[in-house]
Amino acid sequence: MPVRSASKRVAPVAAMAFAMLPGTVIAGAAPMAFERAFPTTAAPAHFHARIAYRGRDGVHRIELWRDGATRLRRDTDARLITVATRRQPRGADFRLDLLDRRRRLHTIIDRTSLYQVGRFTDWNDLAFGMRRPAGRYRITALARVDTPVTAVAPCRWFALESEGRRTRICWSDEQAFPLLMLDDHGRPVWRVTALDRAVPTPALFHPADTGYVRPDAAADIAGD
Repeated sequence: MPVRSASKRVAPVAAMAFAMLPGTVIAGAAPMAFERAFPTTAAPAHFHARIAYRGRDGVHRIELWRDGATRLRRDTDARLITVATRRQPRGADFRLDLLDRRRRLHTIIDRTSLYQVGRFTDWNDLAFGMRRPAGRYRITALARVDTPVTAVAPCRWFALESEGRRTRICWSDEQAFPLLMLDDHGRPVWRVTALDRAVPTPALFHPADTGYVRPDAAADIAGD
């Protein structure tokens, strides 16, 4: 899940409150580049995690598998399956297979088609749970964060400020993944509840779709 940006202006009082949130900045810490704070180049070859995240419509559950740098699978609420594959480990283009178990739909689309319809999803967003903010942002390392919520594994705290919103993120360099995110009020909005490095089976990336309708959204968009 990416850190979402806010489109509404923040009142001066709220902006002052952001600066008073618990979380001690490391003395002398300078703003950091996104890739330095959240590196992914040393990501483990295999990664599996269960995540709980809070959206506007309530709490959702994600299960994620990464297999190297060329394929991944995300299941959301045991209903929606997303399989992403790409030919080159660092390539920008990828294919998405989206399966809706309730509606029995298997939609095929690619990154280029998503961008054409204004859906700016990238590989890092899907694989590493983080997306670089489109506008101006500021990242600062934190020495500590006062929260009763404990991360499932060791991680380092950062504050990400973008478009009037401040999110505190506990990032694991070892897993190349955010293990915990807190919103402006210190509430967890993203929490990894379990993780391992088990090798996924090949069949995991080819979910059964017998009886599903298979619209090819990429071909439809390209034909418009």
